[in-house]
Amino acid sequence: MGAPARDLFSEKLRSLGFTDAELATATENMNNQKISFVQALESLGRINSRILIEALGPLYGCPVVHLEDRDIASNILELIPKDLASKLRIIPIERSANNLIVATGNPHSPDTLKAIQLNTNFFPRAVLASELRIADALQKYYSGVLDVSKLRIDEAQTEESFRQEIGSQQGEDTGIASLANFILQQCLALGASDIHVEPYETEMRIRLRIDGALRELQKVKLGWKEPLITKLKIMAKMDIAEKRLPQDKNMNVSIGGRPIDFRVSSCPTAFGEKMVLRILDKGSLQTDMTKLGFEPDDLEKFKTSIQQANGMVLVTGPTGSGKTVTLYSALAELNKSTDNIVTAEDPVEFTLPGINQVLIRNEIEFTFAKALKSFLRQDPDVIMVGEIRDLETAEIAMKAALTGHMVLSTLHTNSAPETITRLLNMGVESFNLVSALTCVVAQRLLRKICSKCAVRDEEVTPDVLIELGFSQEFAAKVVPMTGRGCVACNKSGEKGRTAIHEVLVMTEDVKAAVAAKLPPMELKVICMNSGMRTLRQAALIKMARGTISAKEVVAMTMPDHDRQN
Repeated sequence: MGAPARDLFSEKLRSLGFTDAELATATENMNNQKISFVQALESLGRINSRILIEALGPLYGCPVVHLEDRDIASNILELIPKDLASKLRIIPIERSANNLIVATGNPHSPDTLKAIQLNTNFFPRAVLASELRIADALQKYYSGVLDVSKLRIDEAQTEESFRQEIGSQQGEDTGIASLANFILQQCLALGASDIHVEPYETEMRIRLRIDGALRELQKVKLGWKEPLITKLKIMAKMDIAEKRLPQDKNMNVSIGGRPIDFRVSSCPTAFGEKMVLRILDKGSLQTDMTKLGFEPDDLEKFKTSIQQANGMVLVTGPTGSGKTVTLYSALAELNKSTDNIVTAEDPVEFTLPGINQVLIRNEIEFTFAKALKSFLRQDPDVIMVGEIRDLETAEIAMKAALTGHMVLSTLHTNSAPETITRLLNMGVESFNLVSALTCVVAQRLLRKICSKCAVRDEEVTPDVLIELGFSQEFAAKVVPMTGRGCVACNKSGEKGRTAIHEVLVMTEDVKAAVAAKLPPMELKVICMNSGMRTLRQAALIKMARGTISAKEVVAMTMPDHDRQN
């Protein structure tokens, strides 16, 4: 960069607010640390990187790219190996004939351009990008990347010989172990709850459930189908010869020196067995009740209910709504050396010290009902039943609650009032229900807006807010937010989840309504007038705080149009 060019850079940077001292520091850091001028400027933290890159683009004489706005195809990323991309701090973004367009913070570096050409046989065309966003993209696209194309497997090998090879642990260099380990590692690294290994006619797809949504991790060739399924079944100690019937097992592996349990399920499909592995990571179990997403007043109601000497507290919601975590947090709160706590679970997902946990075994007819009958002879103070599935279990649980025990359990219902209706429809007598039931908590898990790309949602007008359930006065004050999509959230605009709760305490008015067997809608109105905050109302509170979007409120909760004002 000659003197005129330096003058132009200095003049432009001063107009952005940089002082001469800061420019001198950036130049010194660039020379001493062997970094790009862009990286040296960004490290000062003076201005937004996006504004800086837009300003420098014309001075460098090359186009500008914002990597946080792009989703780069895997076939483009494969053109530059991970090691080279990390060393040169570059990201390939497009290919045109023999030209490869790469994002870099140092577009005029001859060494960088030469290295790209020598290693890829493409002619590089540089575009300017933020060094911070390049670092994010390297982490997103290359961290933990497994180059499946370099793994080898003899697709002509017979299935029986492959089984013997894996069984004798001599097949580790076939690449199957590397692929299996990569999948398990990525599940943990990306915070996934489930792994889906799905065979199709021409390929196999591997997806991870992250924040409640399935996202594709990898596609592999058809020849890997049987070896990978066999490897996973061996790891889970399943019968590898049985392909016609579903199987369920638990698996324990060590990932990065950390023991992790998986619940493994296989199911035959038209093109082979599908595997689903659910992670049971005790390290991620949240038993601090203050961090479960409860509103303070609802948390106080829940804690007061579970700490009573006797009664029944139910946690309800669909599969994947976080019921298990809420129950375990309640058990942790009640776990004292002076009390005897017993649980009946199918399966035992997490072990808790000081609590007697019993595994239900339906294959030998050891059901929830039989476990409950046994518990009543074990001098319990607190009983947790994994799920109330039938009238017999419900009646025994009610009996336990009425005879001096605190009973915790779950049901698959959509709301707290519906739980009462479900129990009555099962055949539970209303007078027993009124006497035994203390509290019902219905809950959902909602995706949170990514904090790094949150922006105002211009599509959500005050009229929309009023339709959602806000009052006209409050709607004028709410600033609806949404996620634009960035590297941190994998372009989804959402990262992480939070819970919303509907806490129904059995007040005298509610008990009278249950005893009178009022219709569900009338019962709900009485519950709301007795102080129950609905799931929609709980979601609106989190939306008003900017935690969740209007789209998530609509998708995960029902309106309360039936409320009587």
